Amino acid sequence: MRSLNSSTRAKAIEIANQLLAQGHTDNAAVVSQSVADARQWSRCNRVSLQPTGTGNVRSYL
Repeated sequence: MRSLNSSTRAKAIEIANQLLAQGHTDNAAVVSQSVADARQWSRCNRVSLQPTGTGNVRSYL
């Protein structure tokens, strides 16, 4: 998880805690799944933050 940025890492931890609360017991699988899901979440969020418009002033959605 060290390679993740802070918001993606926080989301991965949130997802991992949810998986553990649901009864998943294999910690390695939980971490792997939570990191993959958090990266997917990050990619989806990044798309919505792409700059729009032209010129020197950039506006975000």
